[in-house]
Amino acid sequence: MNHELLIHFLRQYGEISDVEKKIIEHYFIPLKAKKKEVLIEKNAPCNKLFFVNSGFLRAFYINEKGKEITRMIAWENRFLTNLGSFKNFTENNETIDCIKDAELLYIKREDFDTVIHSSLNLKSIYADLLEEYNTASIKRFEVLSTYTIEQKLAHLKQDFPNLLKALNDGLLASFLGMNRETYVRNKNAL
Repeated sequence: MNHELLIHFLRQYGEISDVEKKIIEHYFIPLKAKKKEVLIEKNAPCNKLFFVNSGFLRAFYINEKGKEITRMIAWENRFLTNLGSFKNFTENNETIDCIKDAELLYIKREDFDTVIHSSLNLKSIYADLLEEYNTASIKRFEVLSTYTIEQKLAHLKQDFPNLLKALNDGLLASFLGMNRETYVRNKNAL
């Protein structure tokens, strides 16, 4: 499996030297995951950061009513982890699984620290990625907590058209914070 997609992605944030490239290639481990494969179990520390070369991953949890809530979906050129658990190596309340066969790269938490401390440039790129991740999380919270069903569907169509073609109604409903029946009843508005 190839690290070139990750290197190319990171170069959008700054130059990557040959030394930094070798560090990335050494610490990011290739992994092939099958649909429905669990990569991080609920209640276990999230000790990996995943980069998706191809396929789809998701982070989800089950709420107190037994409803599955998808917090995040990652596809090609996206990272996925439970950031709080990854940073602090604490238990997390969600599961990370593969929802379409995937080719991934992952880095373990302890190796991530080594990589970040090996280069001010890589640390700067990480800071930029964190800002983007935080911005996306704020937007996601706004969508889930304040948007009407019609606005959520418009948001899905405008900002995530790739998900519409790739995922089933149940996953899309979970991503939008609604039940499948509500999604199916309203999806013709798309």
